[in-house]
Amino acid sequence: MSGTSTSSTPWHDRRITFVGGLQRSGTTLVARIIGASADASALTGTGAVLDEGQHIQDIYAGGLGNTSEWSFHPQAHLTEEDARRVPDAGARLWQSWSPFWDLDRTVLVEKSPPNLTKMRYFQEIFPKARFIVVTRHPVVQALAVRKWATRSRGRFTYGFPRLVEHWVHAHDVFAEDALHIENLLVLRYEHLMRDPAQQLGRVAEFLDIELDAEAVGAVDVGRGNRYAELWRTGGRGQLAGRFRSHVGNLGSRSGTPRADLLRDVTDAALLPRYRNVVNEHLGDRIRAHGYDLSTLDEAAPWAPVVRGAPAVLAADTR
Repeated sequence: MSGTSTSSTPWHDRRITFVGGLQRSGTTLVARIIGASADASALTGTGAVLDEGQHIQDIYAGGLGNTSEWSFHPQAHLTEEDARRVPDAGARLWQSWSPFWDLDRTVLVEKSPPNLTKMRYFQEIFPKARFIVVTRHPVVQALAVRKWATRSRGRFTYGFPRLVEHWVHAHDVFAEDALHIENLLVLRYEHLMRDPAQQLGRVAEFLDIELDAEAVGAVDVGRGNRYAELWRTGGRGQLAGRFRSHVGNLGSRSGTPRADLLRDVTDAALLPRYRNVVNEHLGDRIRAHGYDLSTLDEAAPWAPVVRGAPAVLAADTR
């Protein structure tokens, strides 16, 4: 192993915990709640985006490519073999991350979305590591991140199925890797929002720590899923009102941004069609991961699943 469980390493008596999951899936929330515990420390003061460890090291490639497509990159998926190619990976990562942890704490947290497809790599380096993955409905996650997507990959609805395919591909990889991980906890974002105390209790038990009661109580359980109606109708019911508001506020800062208005129009035209496209090409794979395209706020309890070779979306659906 690139890492070692002997007392010769500075991390031998720590529980390094990696939090992973696609962007806008709840990973930042979970990592912050863990980091607020008196028994844990998250990376802080790094100067990097969201204090993600992927940005302050040079041993492995972090998220490569756009938020909507990084898991397709050949270097996105790392395993034990990749770790063994760098014998001093553990020492170098510790050198990069440890200055930003409170080393008086037992649990040390590193959160980066690409951890979702790198668990085997980190387990090889840090054999005692623990892994927490947060999943969110693929349609909701895709709708939530499309503002960062390219124009041809869903930002203005055109190509939206590619965003969902990215979710499916990343979770196919994760599901197969999960069979090799010794210490893994999977949280459903939907379950976390419904009963945060119960779900975060699982986290506390998994890490053998006490979570800060105030941080747990601050979870916004009343947050509605505004994407359900959008997915069902393309937002056609709200389009006329938003358009009138935009016209009435032309030239002022209080109006609807033009990019948002354009997305409203393309949503109404394309999302209903894309519902059928996504269901036809990706529906079975999505259901295998415990989600259903007809209900965006529900999720089955997580269970390992191994998929066959993924079917690629037809070119005219992207």
